[in-house]
Amino acid sequence: MNPWKLVIKELLYRKVSSVIILITVIVAGTVPVAVYTLSKASEDETRKIMREQGLNLYIFPGGTNLIDFYTVNHTLTFPDSYVDVLAESKTFDAVRHLTGILQVRFPEWTDPNGSLQQIMLFGYKDEAIQKYLPRQEIMGYDVPAGKVVLGYFVSKNIREGDPFKIRGTDGIEYSFGVSSRLEEGKGMMDQGVAFNLNDLQKLLGMPGQINRIEALGCVCHDGRIKNARKQVQSIFPGLEVTELGNIADARENQRLMMNKYGAFIIPFVMISCLLIAGMLFYQNVLIRKREIGLLKAMGNSDIMIFFIILMKGFLLGLAGGIAGFFLGTFLAEYIGQEIFRFTARNIRPVRMLFYYCLLLFPLLLMIGSWIPALLASRIDAARTLSEE
Repeated sequence: MNPWKLVIKELLYRKVSSVIILITVIVAGTVPVAVYTLSKASEDETRKIMREQGLNLYIFPGGTNLIDFYTVNHTLTFPDSYVDVLAESKTFDAVRHLTGILQVRFPEWTDPNGSLQQIMLFGYKDEAIQKYLPRQEIMGYDVPAGKVVLGYFVSKNIREGDPFKIRGTDGIEYSFGVSSRLEEGKGMMDQGVAFNLNDLQKLLGMPGQINRIEALGCVCHDGRIKNARKQVQSIFPGLEVTELGNIADARENQRLMMNKYGAFIIPFVMISCLLIAGMLFYQNVLIRKREIGLLKAMGNSDIMIFFIILMKGFLLGLAGGIAGFFLGTFLAEYIGQEIFRFTARNIRPVRMLFYYCLLLFPLLLMIGSWIPALLASRIDAARTLSEE
């Protein structure tokens, strides 16, 4: 008789044991697929959440006193073209999201009520797209020319619909439309105004100048700040790089936490289910000792018996792996709707996992059934049948 027909007939005849093994495999496939898919969504969600914390690397002119930078009106500057030079460098891959900024403390802004106030002015250069790295979503403030973004305390002094007015260093009063108003809790930006860089440079009479570059440091093998500083200074020796460690650490710790979690839970579930499946196969062999003895008595070889058990594991592994992939993906999408605020709608099936399921679970079930198949192939037909 064809061994494949024997396998199919045995699966259909022993429905309960076959279904139990199949459910075990489905669980073994569902949990890793769901965990991995959710971990990818978690990385995207974390990236979205941590964006609100801002960029974590600051690039200054060499010799800048950071205390002075936040307290005095005049600080060292450098050309805003440096941003584009860094972005176009083939060797510069330690950071992402390069944004040139001109930041000054403006001590004499007259609000609409006639009061003299000290505010912060921030000019943002359009984010430089690094030509040799994958395109990513823009971070920071994208301020249109002729518009401003108002910090919380400044916006309280300007009525809805009114422009923001400020007198430049040339004595001319400039008027800007309000693009948006920020909520409270943005640090220095609460008492500041964000401009398009060209507008602020014109206002202050500082064409082509910035006093810092903000960037997002990547995870580097020899340390974030060390690698970023080395790459920046290899291009512009006169620049210095500092890091906001709390933001960088939060990003990296979250990523490492999810990687460790997946690295533990996925093998644990798969190995547990593999052991359970192996015990179920062993139990199945014990129950079928008389059948196996009859098959041997009918002339089937040890290799044929061994093959039949392995093929049963292969078919159950294949069916369970496919079902586990689709069920795991469904659960990830369903659970993700409740967990993730930004990326819930972006959860998609991970196609690579489907191919892994097609390959891995049949292989695992064949490994799990190996010892039971070996025991079945060594059953003595004469002794087994004489016992009956």
